[in-house]
Amino acid sequence: MEETCNAVPFFRRRIAQGIPSFAARRRVKFVGSPGLKNEGGCSIIVKIICFAGGESVDFLKNNRLFDFLYGGKPISELRYELVQTETENGLTKVYTFDDGLKITNVATKYGDGYEWVNWLENTSDKPTEIISELYDACVELPMAYQKPIGWTAFQPDFDEVTSVYAPTGSTWGYNEFYSTPDTSAGNVFIGHLYPGAKKKYATSGGRSSEQNAPFFNVHKDGMGYIFAIGWTGQWNCFLERASDTVTVKTKIEDTHFRLLPGEKIRTSSFVMMPYEGTVVESQNKWRRFVKKYFSQIGQEGRDAHGPLCAGVWGGLKSSIVLERIAVMRENKLPIDYIWMDAGWYGINTAPTPDEFEGDWGSHTGDWRVSPLIHPDGLKVVADAAHEAGMKFLLWFEPERVIRTTPIVSEHPEYFIFPDNENEGNVVLDLGNEEAWKYCVNTISGMIEEIGIDCYRQDFNMSPLPYWRKNDAEDRQGITEIKHIMGMYRFWDALLEKFPNLLIDNCASGGRRIDIETLRRSIPLWRSDYQCPANYLSEGAQCHNITFNTWMPFSGTGSGRPYDTYRIRSSYAAALNVPYAYSERETFGDDPEKMEWMKKHLNEYLKVRPYMSEDFYPLTEISDRRDVWCAAQFDRPEEKDGMLQIFRREKSPYETASFVLYNIDENCDYVFTDADDGSEMVFSGKELGEKGFALALKDKHSSKIYFYKEK
Repeated sequence: MEETCNAVPFFRRRIAQGIPSFAARRRVKFVGSPGLKNEGGCSIIVKIICFAGGESVDFLKNNRLFDFLYGGKPISELRYELVQTETENGLTKVYTFDDGLKITNVATKYGDGYEWVNWLENTSDKPTEIISELYDACVELPMAYQKPIGWTAFQPDFDEVTSVYAPTGSTWGYNEFYSTPDTSAGNVFIGHLYPGAKKKYATSGGRSSEQNAPFFNVHKDGMGYIFAIGWTGQWNCFLERASDTVTVKTKIEDTHFRLLPGEKIRTSSFVMMPYEGTVVESQNKWRRFVKKYFSQIGQEGRDAHGPLCAGVWGGLKSSIVLERIAVMRENKLPIDYIWMDAGWYGINTAPTPDEFEGDWGSHTGDWRVSPLIHPDGLKVVADAAHEAGMKFLLWFEPERVIRTTPIVSEHPEYFIFPDNENEGNVVLDLGNEEAWKYCVNTISGMIEEIGIDCYRQDFNMSPLPYWRKNDAEDRQGITEIKHIMGMYRFWDALLEKFPNLLIDNCASGGRRIDIETLRRSIPLWRSDYQCPANYLSEGAQCHNITFNTWMPFSGTGSGRPYDTYRIRSSYAAALNVPYAYSERETFGDDPEKMEWMKKHLNEYLKVRPYMSEDFYPLTEISDRRDVWCAAQFDRPEEKDGMLQIFRREKSPYETASFVLYNIDENCDYVFTDADDGSEMVFSGKELGEKGFALALKDKHSSKIYFYKEK
């Protein structure tokens, strides 16, 4: 029967009794019919069983977690057979309809969180009816009570409202992935969700984190839900508040299609973690959740931390790259990867000494190593990196192809073309089996031949208009769905063939960050904000707050000036230092710069283990240059942590004090200055009452402190 929750504080109640565990496997058949208030005819919105005492109670079994129209009719009016198979940590439900449509809902429980994904298959010899309004998640979540707000001259108190934390996408700005419910637009706070109100969120252009990122935290009175949409294309999310619930509906935008005989697709996944506690506590619970279940880094057989990379331009001649690898080796720089960026390819490419010169951009899609720039190929570069104790990363962009490259004329059937013949970009259709095989064979062949340890995939265009142009009227959404399925299948094939391969996910910076890409890759270049060699360091400080709120592993670049404030601003879970980047930079001829680099890279290695642990912003994010910025990373199991503190270059304030998190007032703490090793001891009580106070006499200065319970 339908599960509901009584209206008690935080909507908690003990309902563990009578709920079957996933310890046994069994199959249940049910034939649905209209009007039944159970799995066979449940309402469009289902209610989730609440949690009690911090322990989730399974809700998967008694609820249908998705919704759609079939031939214009809601699923509740249709007949189907249901077969359920329970396992230790999951539940698979197979819905078979009278005409042969089969929907398989695969749900998995991870610790305190849940994930599900739907597969749709036409098992008949005829096309299905039209599938539309397809919501891959459609759930009504119990929420702390909120009284409806009538007409009044006063805004409600922030503590009285339901808050939605929904990060912005990657836009080449300092505030990427920033999420606050308290931003105002006129006299409306855009993240406040009132009873009776509805909100819609969407990405743009077909990349999952371009306008908005597919992560959400809905919070009220010490409880809430963090959830993520697993789709690397054009997703939508709808939220609706009632007095004691919030409804969440997610989908791929504008789907309206038939399935052809024998055709099978998957749609977006949905990951949800309920919680009790503050927003900051919930975000750290989410970071730990993602780190354990949805990250490649730290898994068995893999590195425990994100890589420290030395970036070089792909158009940098092999002879120069080899010289610079030798310099790194001689100076004992602790580099994990040589990162070779774009510009290394194209059989007829011109000289390209840096990213702003040459015709390298017109050869994207011709994955033959440039004989002009790298006459002996790239294996010699990878081999030199390996001999120096480093690994090799190489940039590709397989999905965006320049129309004039040879593969387009050889196999035009592999590509989706724009209406405008003057548009230079075409899209490799990963939903086309032959195009997919070409992509897999090309990339895997080069990984094997060259000795690539990290495959970097970029995507510098908006594919949505191409996908939609390719769809027939009764197949809207299919091209996108099959392309994204092909992308996941491509990455999975690479990881299966090369178990130690690291995939770096880039799309004009961080425009394809979602839970499905996080589980397969790491965004080593989370924003193109860092593209200028001397970008504003304050932007990197802001990104360390915003991106760290949502994911434990992401990376950035330091820029090219040798500056302590700058490189410390860029310390993240992974780091690219491009001091040897192009022919326009000299490298290795200044001993002082080499000593500076060695000192700070070793400092970074001490900082790095903390970057994926519990994270606490100590200041608001702002690109203003007249304030301070600070953050805390804490390891509760080791009872230690690290502080990053910056006095920006126009700040008139010489002193500041910061209230720290997770401090025991009954303990003493030793703080060690990373600059000189000096120590200070504070009592937990003093830190709680006065905060951690310090003075920085110079503007454009920074401090890093390591602390440990005494």
